Amino acid sequence: MANFLKNNRFLILILLTTFFLRLPSLFEPYWYGDEGIYLTLGLGIRKGLLLYRDIYDNKPPLIYLLAGLAGSQFWFRFMLLISVLASVSIFAGLLKIFFPKKLSSQKIALILFCLFSSLPLIEGNIANAEIFQLLPVLAALFLLLGKNNPSRCQSFLAGLLFSLAILFKIPAIFDLAAIVVFLVFFSQPKKLLNLEKNLFYLLAGVVLPILLTMLFFAANNYLKEFVQIAFMQNLGYLSSWQTGSHQISLLKSGLFQKGLLLLGFLAVLFCLKRKYSSRLILFSQIWFAFALFAALLSNRPYAHYLIQILPSFCLLIASLFNEKGFVKYLGLALLLGLAIIGFKMRFWIYPVFSYYRNFGQYTLGQKNLHDYFAFFDQKVPQTYETAAYLLTHTKENEPVFVWGDEPYLFPLSRRLPPGRMTTAYHILDFKKTEETLKSLKENPPVIIVFDQNKKGLYPELENLILNYYLKVKTIGKMDLFRRLDY
Repeated sequence: MANFLKNNRFLILILLTTFFLRLPSLFEPYWYGDEGIYLTLGLGIRKGLLLYRDIYDNKPPLIYLLAGLAGSQFWFRFMLLISVLASVSIFAGLLKIFFPKKLSSQKIALILFCLFSSLPLIEGNIANAEIFQLLPVLAALFLLLGKNNPSRCQSFLAGLLFSLAILFKIPAIFDLAAIVVFLVFFSQPKKLLNLEKNLFYLLAGVVLPILLTMLFFAANNYLKEFVQIAFMQNLGYLSSWQTGSHQISLLKSGLFQKGLLLLGFLAVLFCLKRKYSSRLILFSQIWFAFALFAALLSNRPYAHYLIQILPSFCLLIASLFNEKGFVKYLGLALLLGLAIIGFKMRFWIYPVFSYYRNFGQYTLGQKNLHDYFAFFDQKVPQTYETAAYLLTHTKENEPVFVWGDEPYLFPLSRRLPPGRMTTAYHILDFKKTEETLKSLKENPPVIIVFDQNKKGLYPELENLILNYYLKVKTIGKMDLFRRLDY
């Protein structure tokens, strides 16, 4: 034990740093929209609803299953804490493969990974799919790159891990694409991976969990819809930021042009691959290019998209201290490209110092709960008050409808909507107004919460509220209407 601690002092220090950096995230209020949706769908799963058919969002299922297992934001964030600690440990192992006997490069990359995966700067504190998928991706690469000739079992297990990452969120397929392209076109198969024996097992491992998931939905007579919602609908999502819809428009989104740039970059690397003294440094640049492509798929400036780039970014930074000539200059060019893209897209980064100061002030009694909550969003205190009202004025099995983008009201109050949709923007963006109106009539909610800040209330819903509901309370910008016959 003493030898283990002595030999791993730096890793233990990094793990402790990661833990303490992430500790405040366990005590954040419900405020982040995506987490509210995950936990709402998780609540639906716990109550026996079928994903997509009975409760709706458009991501693959694993993030909702994890939220359902957690049951609350605290345990959801605690799962994330464990996942990140495991990711840091596996990344430390990968660094020994990439930079053997180069301790300074290992330490630089590990410090960067620890900070960016834990600080709120790029939403490292939030339980998003991008940060959960780090663990299976890193573990898969460790299996494939850890030995010159991984066994068929290791290749198959790596495929399973990649599949789990994809079932968290589709863009993880580009991490898989990076290693497959590298192995097929850039590696020396006999030294790294015997493609004739192992590539089949790798891809079989990828297919199996996805196939089993499809079989589950087929058994529930919802296969076609599952594929459409969880996979195909995401293609339209790529262009919706710029085009304002979820219709597929690859040229408008710039996806086609980005794909050409990626292919051009790979062609240049293929022509110059003999200049690399380390094949793994070559892979890190290929991986960075694929991860950057994945992060830019939708043209959205969400900071958590950058988390997918994080491992290859850290490898790229560390490699600059060892490489020379063309390889080093290309690495610098890739980093410069990332900086230019980040400036142009204006990614929504979050404050760091004030985040920890807010937690410290609350912990030391220098801030009350209201002000602590309001730091995250001024609407948070009214959200908690509204949820408390719903909890005391409705029964557990009674539905509540929210016209607004406040999905965290559902897990906070432990109530579910009367239909599939959890937010107003889902109803509007996916054109589910008629379906929602039908569910309101068939399963009338006891209380309707109307957010005064949310535009787009359609006439049929307005008439339903006027004819069958009475306003009983206003909390901040939230109007609460109770059913007349309740």
